[in-house]
Amino acid sequence: MKQPLQHQHDTLSPLFLVTLLVLGSLLLGYNIMTHLDVGLGDENVHRFQINWFIKGRFEIFKYIPMLPLYHGVVAAIAKVTGLHGLDGLRFAHMLFAVGVIPAMYALVRCFHPTEAMSRTLLLVFVPFLFPLFFITYTDLPSLMFVLLMVERAWKKCYLWAAALALVAVLMRTPNIIWVAFTTSMILLNTAKEMSVGIRLKTNGAQRGLLDKSFLLAGLRRISGFLVVFALFIVFVIINGGVAIGDAEQHPVSYNPSNLYFFLLVAFVLFLPFCVEQVPDIYRLLRKHWWIIGLLILVFFYYFYTYEHPHKYNRTSLKYYRHNLFIHYTSDYFYIRIASFFPMAWMALSFVTGVRKSEYGSTLLLILPFALLSFIPLPLIEHRYYVVTLTLFLAIRPRMSAWSTGATLTAFVLICAYVMFNISRQLFFL
Repeated sequence: MKQPLQHQHDTLSPLFLVTLLVLGSLLLGYNIMTHLDVGLGDENVHRFQINWFIKGRFEIFKYIPMLPLYHGVVAAIAKVTGLHGLDGLRFAHMLFAVGVIPAMYALVRCFHPTEAMSRTLLLVFVPFLFPLFFITYTDLPSLMFVLLMVERAWKKCYLWAAALALVAVLMRTPNIIWVAFTTSMILLNTAKEMSVGIRLKTNGAQRGLLDKSFLLAGLRRISGFLVVFALFIVFVIINGGVAIGDAEQHPVSYNPSNLYFFLLVAFVLFLPFCVEQVPDIYRLLRKHWWIIGLLILVFFYYFYTYEHPHKYNRTSLKYYRHNLFIHYTSDYFYIRIASFFPMAWMALSFVTGVRKSEYGSTLLLILPFALLSFIPLPLIEHRYYVVTLTLFLAIRPRMSAWSTGATLTAFVLICAYVMFNISRQLFFL
Protein backbone atom coordinates (compact mmCIF):
# COMPACT_ATOMS: atom_id res chain seq x y z
CA MET A 1 0.00 0.00 0.00
CA LYS A 2 2.84 2.45 0.74
CA GLN A 3 4.39 2.35 -2.71
CA PRO A 4 1.25 3.48 -4.62
CA LEU A 5 0.67 6.24 -2.04
CA GLN A 6 4.26 7.40 -2.43
CA HIS A 7 3.87 7.35 -6.20
CA GLN A 8 0.67 9.40 -5.92
CA HIS A 9 2.44 11.91 -3.67
CA ASP A 10 5.31 12.28 -6.12
CA THR A 11 2.86 12.81 -8.96
CA LEU A 12 0.88 15.49 -7.18
CA SER A 13 3.73 17.48 -5.69
CA PRO A 14 4.76 19.31 -8.91
CA LEU A 15 1.15 20.37 -9.41
CA PHE A 16 1.00 21.47 -5.76
CA LEU A 17 4.18 23.53 -6.16
CA VAL A 18 2.94 25.12 -9.37
CA THR A 19 -0.35 25.97 -7.67
CA LEU A 20 1.52 27.69 -4.84
CA LEU A 21 3.63 29.59 -7.38
CA VAL A 22 0.56 30.79 -9.28
CA LEU A 23 -1.36 31.76 -6.12
CA GLY A 24 1.67 33.60 -4.75
CA SER A 25 2.15 35.44 -8.05
CA LEU A 26 -1.50 36.42 -8.20
CA LEU A 27 -1.53 37.74 -4.64
CA LEU A 28 1.68 39.66 -5.29
CA GLY A 29 0.28 41.03 -8.53
CA TYR A 30 -2.90 42.12 -6.79
CA ASN A 31 -0.90 43.78 -4.03
CA ILE A 32 1.10 45.70 -6.64
CA MET A 33 -2.09 46.78 -8.39
CA THR A 34 -3.52 48.22 -5.16
CA HIS A 35 -1.01 51.05 -5.62
CA LEU A 36 -3.01 52.10 -8.67
CA ASP A 37 -5.90 54.15 -7.33
CA VAL A 38 -7.52 55.03 -10.69
CA GLY A 39 -9.28 52.98 -13.33
CA LEU A 40 -7.43 51.79 -16.43
CA GLY A 41 -8.86 52.13 -19.93
CA ASP A 42 -12.34 50.61 -20.10
CA GLU A 43 -12.16 49.58 -16.44
CA ASN A 44 -14.17 52.61 -15.34
CA VAL A 45 -16.94 51.73 -17.78
CA HIS A 46 -17.13 48.16 -16.50
CA ARG A 47 -17.02 49.27 -12.85
CA PHE A 48 -19.84 51.71 -13.54
CA GLN A 49 -22.05 48.83 -14.72
CA ILE A 50 -20.97 46.60 -11.81
CA ASN A 51 -21.81 49.31 -9.28
CA TRP A 52 -25.24 49.74 -10.83
CA PHE A 53 -25.95 46.06 -10.24
CA ILE A 54 -24.61 46.21 -6.68
CA LYS A 55 -26.99 49.08 -5.97
CA GLY A 56 -29.92 47.18 -7.49
CA ARG A 57 -30.12 49.23 -10.68
CA PHE A 58 -30.58 46.59 -13.39
CA GLU A 59 -30.05 48.63 -16.52
CA ILE A 60 -27.36 48.40 -19.19
CA PHE A 61 -24.92 51.30 -19.23
CA LYS A 62 -24.83 52.89 -22.70
CA TYR A 63 -21.08 52.31 -23.18
CA ILE A 64 -21.19 48.58 -22.43
CA PRO A 65 -20.88 46.78 -25.82
CA MET A 66 -21.66 43.27 -24.53
CA LEU A 67 -24.44 41.66 -22.53
CA PRO A 68 -23.62 42.38 -18.87
CA LEU A 69 -23.29 38.79 -17.59
CA TYR A 70 -19.70 39.39 -16.48
CA HIS A 71 -20.76 42.49 -14.57
CA GLY A 72 -23.58 40.59 -12.88
CA VAL A 73 -21.22 37.84 -11.70
CA VAL A 74 -18.64 40.29 -10.32
CA ALA A 75 -21.41 42.30 -8.66
CA ALA A 76 -22.75 39.12 -7.04
CA ILE A 77 -19.29 38.20 -5.72
CA ALA A 78 -18.85 41.75 -4.41
CA LYS A 79 -22.19 41.67 -2.60
CA VAL A 80 -21.58 38.26 -1.04
CA THR A 81 -18.04 39.05 0.09
CA GLY A 82 -18.57 42.73 0.88
CA LEU A 83 -15.76 43.65 -1.54
CA HIS A 84 -16.71 47.13 -2.67
CA GLY A 85 -14.61 50.05 -3.85
CA LEU A 86 -11.91 49.97 -6.52
CA ASP A 87 -9.62 47.38 -4.92
CA GLY A 88 -12.56 45.32 -3.67
CA LEU A 89 -14.07 44.99 -7.15
CA ARG A 90 -10.66 44.12 -8.56
CA PHE A 91 -10.30 41.33 -6.03
CA ALA A 92 -13.84 40.10 -6.80
CA HIS A 93 -12.90 40.14 -10.47
CA MET A 94 -9.72 38.16 -9.75
CA LEU A 95 -11.72 35.48 -7.94
CA PHE A 96 -13.74 35.08 -11.14
CA ALA A 97 -10.87 35.43 -13.60
CA VAL A 98 -8.63 32.76 -12.02
CA GLY A 99 -11.04 30.17 -13.40
CA VAL A 100 -9.20 30.52 -16.71
CA ILE A 101 -6.21 28.70 -15.17
CA PRO A 102 -7.88 25.31 -14.51
CA ALA A 103 -9.76 25.75 -17.80
CA MET A 104 -6.46 26.03 -19.67
CA TYR A 105 -5.00 23.11 -17.74
CA ALA A 106 -7.99 20.92 -18.64
CA LEU A 107 -7.79 21.86 -22.32
CA VAL A 108 -4.05 21.22 -22.65
CA ARG A 109 -4.51 17.80 -21.04
CA CYS A 110 -6.66 16.88 -24.04
CA PHE A 111 -3.74 17.40 -26.43
CA HIS A 112 -0.45 17.36 -24.51
CA PRO A 113 -1.04 15.91 -21.00
CA THR A 114 2.63 15.94 -20.02
CA GLU A 115 2.89 19.67 -20.79
CA ALA A 116 -0.34 20.78 -19.13
CA MET A 117 1.43 22.57 -16.28
CA SER A 118 4.09 24.28 -18.37
CA ARG A 119 1.68 25.56 -21.01
CA THR A 120 -0.76 26.74 -18.34
CA LEU A 121 2.06 28.65 -16.63
CA LEU A 122 2.94 30.26 -19.95
CA LEU A 123 -0.65 31.48 -20.31
CA VAL A 124 -0.74 32.89 -16.77
CA PHE A 125 2.40 34.96 -17.37
CA VAL A 126 1.71 36.23 -20.88
CA PRO A 127 2.80 39.86 -20.27
CA PHE A 128 -0.34 41.54 -21.60
CA LEU A 129 -2.68 39.00 -19.96
CA PHE A 130 -1.23 38.84 -16.44
CA PRO A 131 -2.36 42.42 -15.52
CA LEU A 132 -5.90 41.51 -16.62
CA PHE A 133 -6.24 39.29 -13.56
CA PHE A 134 -6.35 42.47 -11.46
CA ILE A 135 -8.46 44.95 -13.44
CA THR A 136 -12.15 44.67 -14.26
CA TYR A 137 -11.89 43.59 -17.89
CA THR A 138 -13.97 40.79 -19.40
CA ASP A 139 -11.19 39.09 -21.38
CA LEU A 140 -10.09 36.37 -18.95
CA PRO A 141 -13.56 35.27 -17.75
CA SER A 142 -14.67 35.21 -21.38
CA LEU A 143 -11.62 33.15 -22.34
CA MET A 144 -12.36 30.72 -19.52
CA PHE A 145 -15.74 29.74 -20.96
CA VAL A 146 -14.37 29.44 -24.49
CA LEU A 147 -11.63 27.07 -23.30
CA LEU A 148 -14.10 25.00 -21.27
CA MET A 149 -16.42 24.83 -24.27
CA VAL A 150 -13.65 23.52 -26.54
CA GLU A 151 -12.46 21.07 -23.86
CA ARG A 152 -15.94 19.61 -23.29
CA ALA A 153 -16.51 19.33 -27.04
CA TRP A 154 -13.20 17.50 -27.48
CA LYS A 155 -14.22 15.13 -24.67
CA LYS A 156 -17.55 14.54 -26.48
CA CYS A 157 -19.65 16.10 -23.71
CA TYR A 158 -21.72 17.93 -26.30
CA LEU A 159 -24.60 19.20 -24.14
CA TRP A 160 -22.17 20.66 -21.61
CA ALA A 161 -20.19 22.19 -24.45
CA ALA A 162 -23.34 23.80 -25.86
CA ALA A 163 -24.30 25.18 -22.43
CA LEU A 164 -20.81 26.66 -22.07
CA ALA A 165 -21.12 28.06 -25.60
CA LEU A 166 -24.23 29.96 -24.55
CA VAL A 167 -22.46 31.37 -21.50
CA ALA A 168 -19.44 32.34 -23.61
CA VAL A 169 -21.65 34.32 -25.98
CA LEU A 170 -23.49 35.95 -23.08
CA MET A 171 -20.09 36.91 -21.67
CA ARG A 172 -18.84 38.44 -24.95
CA THR A 173 -21.07 38.40 -28.03
CA PRO A 174 -18.20 38.00 -30.57
CA ASN A 175 -17.50 34.60 -28.99
CA ILE A 176 -20.12 33.32 -31.43
CA ILE A 177 -17.17 32.94 -33.82
CA TRP A 178 -15.53 30.47 -31.43
CA VAL A 179 -18.83 28.66 -31.00
CA ALA A 180 -18.74 28.22 -34.79
CA PHE A 181 -15.15 26.97 -34.52
CA THR A 182 -16.13 24.41 -31.90
CA THR A 183 -19.09 23.28 -34.00
CA SER A 184 -16.78 22.80 -36.97
CA MET A 185 -14.28 20.94 -34.79
CA ILE A 186 -17.01 18.52 -33.68
CA LEU A 187 -18.00 17.86 -37.29
CA LEU A 188 -14.35 17.44 -38.30
CA ASN A 189 -13.76 14.91 -35.52
CA THR A 190 -16.96 13.10 -36.44
CA ALA A 191 -15.83 12.87 -40.05
CA LYS A 192 -12.50 11.42 -38.93
CA GLU A 193 -14.20 8.84 -36.72
CA MET A 194 -16.46 7.73 -39.55
CA SER A 195 -13.75 7.92 -42.24
CA VAL A 196 -15.80 10.47 -44.14
CA GLY A 197 -14.19 12.70 -46.72
CA ILE A 198 -14.16 13.59 -50.37
CA ARG A 199 -11.67 10.89 -51.31
CA LEU A 200 -11.66 8.57 -48.31
CA LYS A 201 -13.06 5.08 -48.65
CA THR A 202 -14.49 2.69 -46.09
CA ASN A 203 -14.75 -1.00 -47.00
CA GLY A 204 -14.19 -0.08 -50.61
CA ALA A 205 -17.19 2.27 -50.77
CA GLN A 206 -16.90 6.02 -51.21
CA ARG A 207 -18.34 7.98 -48.28
CA GLY A 208 -18.71 11.71 -48.75
CA LEU A 209 -19.87 14.59 -46.61
CA LEU A 210 -23.47 13.92 -47.65
CA ASP A 211 -23.40 10.41 -46.24
CA LYS A 212 -26.64 9.94 -44.29
CA SER A 213 -25.09 8.34 -41.21
CA PHE A 214 -22.49 11.11 -40.99
CA LEU A 215 -25.12 13.84 -41.32
CA LEU A 216 -27.33 12.30 -38.64
CA ALA A 217 -24.43 11.79 -36.25
CA GLY A 218 -23.13 15.30 -36.86
CA LEU A 219 -26.53 16.94 -36.39
CA ARG A 220 -27.11 15.01 -33.19
CA ARG A 221 -23.79 16.14 -31.75
CA ILE A 222 -24.15 19.84 -32.68
CA SER A 223 -27.87 20.18 -31.94
CA GLY A 224 -27.21 22.22 -28.79
CA PHE A 225 -24.94 24.55 -30.74
CA LEU A 226 -27.66 25.10 -33.33
CA VAL A 227 -29.89 26.36 -30.53
CA VAL A 228 -27.16 28.85 -29.52
CA PHE A 229 -26.88 30.07 -33.14
CA ALA A 230 -30.66 30.50 -33.33
CA LEU A 231 -30.74 32.51 -30.10
CA PHE A 232 -27.85 34.65 -31.36
CA ILE A 233 -29.70 35.44 -34.59
CA VAL A 234 -32.81 36.42 -32.63
CA PHE A 235 -30.68 38.68 -30.42
CA VAL A 236 -29.02 40.41 -33.41
CA ILE A 237 -32.41 41.03 -35.06
CA ILE A 238 -33.93 42.48 -31.88
CA ASN A 239 -30.82 44.48 -30.95
CA GLY A 240 -30.12 45.67 -34.49
CA GLY A 241 -26.51 44.52 -34.35
CA VAL A 242 -23.95 42.64 -32.28
CA ALA A 243 -22.84 45.44 -29.94
CA ILE A 244 -25.21 46.55 -27.16
CA GLY A 245 -23.71 49.99 -26.47
CA ASP A 246 -20.95 52.16 -27.96
CA ALA A 247 -21.88 50.61 -31.30
CA GLU A 248 -20.41 53.51 -33.30
CA GLN A 249 -16.91 52.41 -32.22
CA HIS A 250 -17.55 48.76 -33.15
CA PRO A 251 -18.65 48.74 -36.80
CA VAL A 252 -17.91 45.82 -39.09
CA SER A 253 -15.14 46.64 -41.56
CA TYR A 254 -12.23 45.09 -43.44
CA ASN A 255 -9.00 45.73 -41.57
CA PRO A 256 -6.01 43.59 -42.64
CA SER A 257 -3.84 45.64 -40.28
CA ASN A 258 -5.24 43.55 -37.44
CA LEU A 259 -3.75 40.50 -39.15
CA TYR A 260 -0.35 42.18 -39.50
CA PHE A 261 -0.28 43.25 -35.88
CA PHE A 262 -1.51 39.82 -34.78
CA LEU A 263 1.43 38.18 -36.55
CA LEU A 264 3.85 40.55 -34.80
CA VAL A 265 2.30 39.85 -31.38
CA ALA A 266 2.32 36.11 -32.03
CA PHE A 267 5.96 36.23 -33.18
CA VAL A 268 7.02 37.93 -29.95
CA LEU A 269 5.06 35.51 -27.76
CA PHE A 270 6.18 32.40 -29.62
CA LEU A 271 9.72 33.51 -30.54
CA PRO A 272 11.46 30.37 -29.19
CA PHE A 273 8.94 28.21 -31.04
CA CYS A 274 9.60 30.17 -34.24
CA VAL A 275 13.35 29.74 -33.79
CA GLU A 276 12.91 25.98 -33.51
CA GLN A 277 10.94 25.98 -36.76
CA VAL A 278 13.83 27.45 -38.81
CA PRO A 279 15.12 24.08 -40.12
CA ASP A 280 11.59 23.03 -41.13
CA ILE A 281 10.96 26.42 -42.76
CA TYR A 282 14.20 26.08 -44.71
CA ARG A 283 13.20 22.64 -45.98
CA LEU A 284 9.71 23.90 -46.81
CA LEU A 285 11.05 26.80 -48.90
CA ARG A 286 13.57 24.58 -50.68
CA LYS A 287 10.88 22.08 -51.62
CA HIS A 288 8.20 24.66 -52.47
CA TRP A 289 10.18 27.58 -53.87
CA TRP A 290 7.02 29.24 -55.18
CA ILE A 291 6.22 30.25 -51.58
CA ILE A 292 8.96 32.89 -51.81
CA GLY A 293 7.25 34.44 -54.83
CA LEU A 294 3.95 34.40 -52.97
CA LEU A 295 5.57 36.15 -49.99
CA ILE A 296 6.89 38.87 -52.29
CA LEU A 297 3.39 39.50 -53.64
CA VAL A 298 1.97 39.52 -50.11
CA PHE A 299 4.66 41.99 -49.06
CA PHE A 300 3.53 44.58 -51.59
CA TYR A 301 -0.09 44.19 -50.52
CA TYR A 302 0.95 44.50 -46.87
CA PHE A 303 3.13 47.54 -47.53
CA TYR A 304 0.26 49.54 -49.01
CA THR A 305 -2.45 48.42 -46.57
CA TYR A 306 -0.84 48.57 -43.11
CA GLU A 307 -2.42 51.56 -41.36
CA HIS A 308 -4.10 52.61 -38.11
CA PRO A 309 -6.86 55.20 -38.77
CA HIS A 310 -9.04 54.39 -35.73
CA LYS A 311 -9.08 57.21 -33.19
CA TYR A 312 -8.19 54.83 -30.36
CA ASN A 313 -4.98 53.88 -32.21
CA ARG A 314 -3.66 57.42 -32.44
CA THR A 315 -0.11 58.04 -31.28
CA SER A 316 -1.43 60.70 -28.90
CA LEU A 317 -2.70 57.75 -26.85
CA LYS A 318 0.88 56.56 -26.32
CA TYR A 319 0.05 55.63 -22.71
CA TYR A 320 -1.31 52.47 -24.35
CA ARG A 321 2.02 51.15 -25.54
CA HIS A 322 0.61 48.97 -28.30
CA ASN A 323 -0.31 52.18 -30.12
CA LEU A 324 3.36 53.21 -30.22
CA PHE A 325 4.30 49.76 -31.46
CA ILE A 326 1.72 50.05 -34.25
CA HIS A 327 2.92 53.58 -35.03
CA TYR A 328 6.57 52.65 -35.44
CA THR A 329 5.96 49.47 -37.45
CA SER A 330 3.41 51.16 -39.70
CA ASP A 331 4.54 54.77 -40.16
CA TYR A 332 8.32 54.49 -40.50
CA PHE A 333 9.36 53.36 -43.97
CA TYR A 334 12.28 51.10 -43.11
CA ILE A 335 10.69 49.71 -39.96
CA ARG A 336 7.57 48.90 -41.95
CA ILE A 337 9.70 46.93 -44.41
CA ALA A 338 11.64 45.18 -41.63
CA SER A 339 8.42 44.30 -39.76
CA PHE A 340 7.29 42.08 -42.61
CA PHE A 341 10.05 39.57 -41.88
CA PRO A 342 8.81 38.53 -38.39
CA MET A 343 5.27 38.47 -39.77
CA ALA A 344 6.30 36.08 -42.55
CA TRP A 345 8.41 34.06 -40.10
CA MET A 346 5.42 33.58 -37.79
CA ALA A 347 3.16 32.61 -40.69
CA LEU A 348 5.68 30.05 -41.95
CA SER A 349 6.17 28.72 -38.41
CA PHE A 350 2.43 28.12 -38.24
CA VAL A 351 2.55 26.23 -41.54
CA THR A 352 5.42 23.99 -40.41
CA GLY A 353 3.70 23.49 -37.05
CA VAL A 354 0.54 22.32 -38.79
CA ARG A 355 2.50 19.99 -41.06
CA LYS A 356 4.23 18.13 -38.25
CA SER A 357 1.55 18.25 -35.55
CA GLU A 358 -0.62 15.25 -34.78
CA TYR A 359 -3.42 17.81 -34.39
CA GLY A 360 -2.62 19.63 -37.63
CA SER A 361 -6.21 19.64 -38.89
CA THR A 362 -7.45 21.23 -35.65
CA LEU A 363 -4.70 23.85 -35.79
CA LEU A 364 -5.55 24.61 -39.40
CA LEU A 365 -9.23 24.91 -38.50
CA ILE A 366 -8.36 27.73 -36.10
CA LEU A 367 -7.12 29.90 -38.96
CA PRO A 368 -10.38 30.98 -40.69
CA PHE A 369 -12.11 31.66 -37.38
CA ALA A 370 -9.13 33.64 -36.11
CA LEU A 371 -9.32 35.84 -39.21
CA LEU A 372 -13.06 36.30 -38.69
CA SER A 373 -12.46 37.27 -35.06
CA PHE A 374 -10.28 40.32 -35.74
CA ILE A 375 -10.06 41.32 -39.43
CA PRO A 376 -13.63 42.77 -39.46
CA LEU A 377 -12.75 45.07 -36.53
CA PRO A 378 -11.55 48.63 -37.26
CA LEU A 379 -9.65 48.98 -33.98
CA ILE A 380 -6.22 47.32 -33.80
CA GLU A 381 -6.17 45.75 -30.35
CA HIS A 382 -4.04 42.86 -29.12
CA ARG A 383 -6.76 41.72 -26.70
CA TYR A 384 -8.82 40.66 -29.73
CA TYR A 385 -6.23 37.93 -30.35
CA VAL A 386 -6.43 36.30 -26.92
CA VAL A 387 -8.53 33.28 -27.90
CA THR A 388 -6.51 32.55 -31.04
CA LEU A 389 -3.17 32.83 -29.22
CA THR A 390 -4.39 30.67 -26.34
CA LEU A 391 -5.72 27.91 -28.57
CA PHE A 392 -2.44 27.88 -30.47
CA LEU A 393 -0.51 27.72 -27.20
CA ALA A 394 -2.65 24.78 -26.08
CA ILE A 395 -2.46 22.76 -29.32
CA ARG A 396 0.82 23.72 -31.04
CA PRO A 397 3.53 21.06 -31.41
CA ARG A 398 5.93 20.48 -28.55
CA MET A 399 9.12 22.47 -28.27
CA SER A 400 12.23 21.75 -26.21
CA ALA A 401 12.24 22.08 -22.43
CA TRP A 402 14.98 24.69 -22.79
CA SER A 403 12.79 26.86 -25.04
CA THR A 404 9.83 26.48 -22.69
CA GLY A 405 11.96 27.48 -19.69
CA ALA A 406 13.46 30.44 -21.53
CA THR A 407 10.01 31.64 -22.62
CA LEU A 408 8.56 31.33 -19.11
CA THR A 409 11.54 33.15 -17.56
CA ALA A 410 11.24 35.99 -20.06
CA PHE A 411 7.48 36.22 -19.49
CA VAL A 412 7.89 36.45 -15.70
CA LEU A 413 10.56 39.18 -15.96
CA ILE A 414 8.52 41.19 -18.46
CA CYS A 415 5.42 40.80 -16.26
CA ALA A 416 7.32 42.25 -13.30
CA TYR A 417 8.43 45.23 -15.40
CA VAL A 418 4.95 45.78 -16.83
CA MET A 419 3.20 45.53 -13.46
CA PHE A 420 5.66 47.98 -11.88
CA ASN A 421 4.99 50.57 -14.58
CA ILE A 422 1.22 50.04 -14.65
CA SER A 423 0.98 50.48 -10.88
CA ARG A 424 2.74 53.84 -11.25
CA GLN A 425 0.54 54.94 -14.16
CA LEU A 426 3.50 55.12 -16.55
CA PHE A 427 1.96 52.96 -19.29
CA PHE A 428 -0.52 50.21 -20.04
CA LEU A 429 -0.11 47.61 -22.75
